[in-house]
Amino acid sequence: HELTEFGVESPDDTKLYVTAKDEKNQKFKMDAAVAFSMDTFDSFLNDFFGNKLTPYLKSEPIPEVNDQPVKVVVAKNFDEIVNAPDKDVLIEFYAPWCGHCKSLVPKYEELAEKLKNEPGVTIAKMDATANDVPSNYQVQGFPTIYFAPKGSKGTPRQYNGGREVKDFLEYLAREATEPMKSFDRSGAPVKSEL
Repeated sequence: HELTEFGVESPDDTKLYVTAKDEKNQKFKMDAAVAFSMDTFDSFLNDFFGNKLTPYLKSEPIPEVNDQPVKVVVAKNFDEIVNAPDKDVLIEFYAPWCGHCKSLVPKYEELAEKLKNEPGVTIAKMDATANDVPSNYQVQGFPTIYFAPKGSKGTPRQYNGGREVKDFLEYLAREATEPMKSFDRSGAPVKSEL
């Protein structure tokens, strides 16, 4: 199981795999194409301790099209979407097999549809079983929902409120870094002046 976290899906019993984690819990693996020897092992360790290795990131491919109201996040586009400095982001971490996650889908999509014209708010989702989740997001069960306000991306807040569209709207209206255009701070629709 541990090897799958490093991208080794079908381990070969005749091969030796070398992996390491650093203090930030980033994962590194020695290139499987390189024949193992004490020299290649020594080189891997020197590069690891010298911060010369690129961390391994378990990630689905970045979606070619991501224009739906609920943005699809994978490990490789997490920074671009969730850590966007000009957006407040509500992100759901889900598992495809999770019944509670499946029942949340229509409500979450309705929420995203209602907020699709809010320039400062993004509604997003990430399959936490197929992608590495950053360590400042503690995902222990599914679904787990976090709010990452702009200006505080390093300290996201776990959402523990209700799971109805109204609950999410009220929370976001209240917690948004800047007032929304379509909803007041209580979550009530703003009446347009005609």
